[in-house]
Amino acid sequence: MPYIVNMESLNNGNLRQRKRLFISRKTGAREREKLIYLALENECNTVVFSMNDRFFKNKNAKYIKMITNHGMQIEAGGRDFSLLLPRKLFFFNSGMFRLEQGIRKLTHHFCPTNPKTIAAVSQNANDLFTAIMQNVTPPRIFHLLPDEECENKWCACPACRAFRPCEQYIIAANTVADVLAKFDSQARLGYIDYNTEPDAAGVPPRKNMFSIGTVNNC
Repeated sequence: MPYIVNMESLNNGNLRQRKRLFISRKTGAREREKLIYLALENECNTVVFSMNDRFFKNKNAKYIKMITNHGMQIEAGGRDFSLLLPRKLFFFNSGMFRLEQGIRKLTHHFCPTNPKTIAAVSQNANDLFTAIMQNVTPPRIFHLLPDEECENKWCACPACRAFRPCEQYIIAANTVADVLAKFDSQARLGYIDYNTEPDAAGVPPRKNMFSIGTVNNC
């Protein structure tokens, strides 16, 4: 699915309500124009691009002018975990990736308790925020969502087995939220709530995070 229309909004007195259109980084320019029209027809006022989307590099495309002319807000993020730990690291650093049935897996997420993983994720988050921060509409909103239909595919190494998939996800998201706070203390990071009972949530999200939706599996 090339896009997601997200109805959730952050309302804390500082941010006005936002109705979002998520655009995949794989979506072509012509399809993007159609999606912007769709967003306007559905009264969306915000477009969310992946953190390494070409939108942040090329400002001449027609769909970008459409966004500007209609005063739409820009947010960044989505299902971007693969950007935080490049898959090219797997060959020499497989221990940074998730363990499944005794085998390290290149696909979906990573090992969030490995110190080397956390260091790499922090550095890559820093690089991504450096490149796109000025292009995101203040008050700035970013998103970090688990891989679609693979929300529970996290790590089963001895250290990670102490945490459920939903908790591993929050550990990883918290790492990114900490980096974001250094750039902009008012910025917020959207995440998916696994619909866990509050007293069962062993890893709380950072204060600069907010839920944009729920999934019912953990």
